[in-house]
Amino acid sequence: MRAAPHGDEGALPGGSGKGPSTAARTRYTIRPGDTLTTVALRFGTTVESLMDQNGLRNADAIFVGQELLVHDPPQREGPSTAVLPDSAFVRGPGSLDFDPEAWLRQHRGRLSRHRELVDGESLGGPAIVARVSREFSVDARVLLAFIDSRSGWVRSDGGAAQAETPDFAAGLEDPARESLWHQLNWLADRLNGGYYDWKTRDNGVLTLADGVRLAGHPRLNAGSFAVQRALGLQSTEAELELRLDAFAERYQSLFGDPWATALPSLDPASIDFPTLGLPWSGREGWWFTGGPHGGWGDGSAWAAIDFVAPGEQRGCFLSPAWVRAVADGVIVAGGEGELWLDLDGDERRETGPVVLYLHLAAEGRAEAGTRVSAGDPVGHPSCEGGFSTATHLHLARLYDGEWLAAGGASPMILGGWRAEGAPRAYDGRLLHEDGRVREACECRLEGHNDLSR
Repeated sequence: MRAAPHGDEGALPGGSGKGPSTAARTRYTIRPGDTLTTVALRFGTTVESLMDQNGLRNADAIFVGQELLVHDPPQREGPSTAVLPDSAFVRGPGSLDFDPEAWLRQHRGRLSRHRELVDGESLGGPAIVARVSREFSVDARVLLAFIDSRSGWVRSDGGAAQAETPDFAAGLEDPARESLWHQLNWLADRLNGGYYDWKTRDNGVLTLADGVRLAGHPRLNAGSFAVQRALGLQSTEAELELRLDAFAERYQSLFGDPWATALPSLDPASIDFPTLGLPWSGREGWWFTGGPHGGWGDGSAWAAIDFVAPGEQRGCFLSPAWVRAVADGVIVAGGEGELWLDLDGDERRETGPVVLYLHLAAEGRAEAGTRVSAGDPVGHPSCEGGFSTATHLHLARLYDGEWLAAGGASPMILGGWRAEGAPRAYDGRLLHEDGRVREACECRLEGHNDLSR
């Protein structure tokens, strides 16, 4: 029932800052006390990547003396250019005064005239930008500046860049992602990957188009690293500085200096998220099937956890079980399978605490504008919306438009169950205040992942 985990690479190692960076691999011999997690941290990669490279099926089944194939760690730092404050990256309070569709109507470039089919519906370029911005919670101005710096699609004159890359709005020259919709989904997910890898996953590694690996410069902030990571995927080291400068120039020429109106960066540890109840009746025995993973797409913070309702049926179907409001709030409009519960009542996803329910069926789903109390029914689990191969509930949180890691500094707590993350997406556990522990599992095992009282 899960999507593929995010493929960007692991945690920032203590690089030497000297010597050439290469894409070569080396071998490492397991020592006493090693785990795959500690090895991944040492070499700037992920547990999942190590398992894939070495054909391992069990992250715990390693032994002293075993040789693992690993990436060499980055040997120097990338550019120190800070191009974007965090508050200008996230679709948060600073995004309220910007309407990308209205703004694009004033700029008669290729993007404003573009139209294509998305999920069977004809959408114009401005609507596609607005939708991707909303779904990934990335400020639309970041997407527009990136597009214009890579392809010239935004400006009315287009320029030389547009002539050079006429079919790839975000500069990703991949025939499988030629449409604007696919280009922007790729871009937004990679931008989120950089932002939340830097901020919540201790991951500051850049892998460039030619395989060179760099450590993110310590002077960077999450928003700047996100742009650098996404540009780096399309650039050699020599090209990266030029493209960072081009992005910064294009952003400022289109929207002004982002640093002049920057808001303080959100500190997840300081957030006092409202107390949440269970998203079902406490008498029901639901199952914990997915630990912390991407809130929207694979790149966002590991903001979501998954649950399956009681019953014997498998696969995709409309569950008769009711999903319930985890707190008082108001329902905000969303797309297919989505329900957004705004807890501060201002009916904005960009401000304050918000909970995303995904894969709720259209039948029985609470309508936008409905005010609900904790425990009220809001819909039924299904496979609708996003990517799903089995009926389940995907639950995630945002605060001021920023995805909050379910097992992070401000953990998700539902009815006394606190989420705890793991090195791999979808792994993890729930710890109850009474001492019970449940492990995430795509299974239904009493005493292992059941959440009945």
